[in-house]
Amino acid sequence: MKNKVKKCQLSKLLTGLFTFLLLISSSQAQEKETDSLPRWEYDRKIGVLLNQSSFDNWLPGGVNNFSGTFNLDYILKFNGEKWSWVSTLDLALGYAQTQGASILSKTEDQLIFGIIAQRKTTNLWNLSTSFNLKTQNAPGFTLVEEGNSVEQIKTTQFFSPVYFRLGIGTSYKKTDKFAFQCNPITARLILVNRQFTENLAPNTQYFGVGRGRTTRWEAGINVAIQSKLELAENIVLKNAINLVSNYLEDFKNIDLDYTLNVNMKVNEFLSTIFETQFLYDDNALADLQVRQVFGLSIGLPF
Repeated sequence: MKNKVKKCQLSKLLTGLFTFLLLISSSQAQEKETDSLPRWEYDRKIGVLLNQSSFDNWLPGGVNNFSGTFNLDYILKFNGEKWSWVSTLDLALGYAQTQGASILSKTEDQLIFGIIAQRKTTNLWNLSTSFNLKTQNAPGFTLVEEGNSVEQIKTTQFFSPVYFRLGIGTSYKKTDKFAFQCNPITARLILVNRQFTENLAPNTQYFGVGRGRTTRWEAGINVAIQSKLELAENIVLKNAINLVSNYLEDFKNIDLDYTLNVNMKVNEFLSTIFETQFLYDDNALADLQVRQVFGLSIGLPF
């Protein structure tokens, strides 16, 4: 019973910390708008990615479908004499409707919040600490056919799973086009809802969490690289790779998260986006996961 109370208190504490950090970021952004903190800078963007296919007497065949994705990107930066701070929020949620299907299919879902704080030195290498939270916004389902019916089985939900990562190390950044972080001291916590683990088969796991449990602790090393390259006017290519290895278990099994993004700006409000993401985490799935997005993004000012 004491362990359950402690885990519940930990979940509430981490949730409260995440909310507190968001409130700080929001308040600082508002102060920037009034020019009360000139050292704070922000970049924010809301986008709607749309895709539609329609067929009428089309002999090769095809199914009418429509999909839409909502994106929110927010970056808040502080550059002081001794300290620098970068906080990012990346939110995306999308669904698709196919003709003849009574169930909406989720096409995109992620919520990522990160912070990198650096203690400046006399060279390009700085002492740094980073915090990262990663989860999804809405429940996820898998479809199981039973006879003539299809049943939805919930596999994920908001904050289940949720990944928290806190690291201490060093970072290198010469320009905004390239950044490197290495945290040899990194702690990672995975939280899940007990409803997904209480009925697991013996010797199986849910995102690395064992049967009847709600948490998994890891300690290891984290390496992250980000780059930005302008291929041509209004065409920007971004790369982001994140590697994590667990000291405590299967050190050679490296978790990979790599994203390639190409943004081709048409005008102030329209842009074409191509994005590919590769994920490997043998605790979740012992195989490479691939996600691709391509479409027209409508930027909404705010």
